[in-house]
Amino acid sequence: MIRAATPDDRDAVAALHLASWRANYRAELDAAYLRDVLPGELAAKWRARRFAWPEAILVADGPDGLDGFVCALADRDPPLIDNLHVRPGAQGRGTGARLLRAVRDVLAERGLPRAYLTVLESNPRGLAFYLREGGVDEGPVGDTLVGHPVRARRIGFGP
Repeated sequence: MIRAATPDDRDAVAALHLASWRANYRAELDAAYLRDVLPGELAAKWRARRFAWPEAILVADGPDGLDGFVCALADRDPPLIDNLHVRPGAQGRGTGARLLRAVRDVLAERGLPRAYLTVLESNPRGLAFYLREGGVDEGPVGDTLVGHPVRARRIGFGP
């Protein structure tokens, strides 16, 4: 079931975010950072979130807690889909696609039919997923991941 996240989901979202980064960003970030620094940074990030518009945060409940979450920031034009993460053990079941469609629906209901995200070039599975889900590769962009420059692609959604 996909639903709007509430502040009560804060710790579960932060834990899932951490698990996802540890599983997927080892090529970009060193082990010490993932182990020692990232937990505190993600906890602080999610403590600062308001869980209210212009943040559109949705979660996918699973039998063992959260299976995934998505967060779009609608305080810019077009909105940024800042995070979409699926619990490593729950990947491949369509959760990410359902979350992406749901957040795009929320944005469209608020008159925001376009959105974008960035995906690391070192994440070909993620890039293929977003293109399969209707995203358009708008080209390379300079980006940073926790202060480190990374190669990314901007993926646009909408009319």
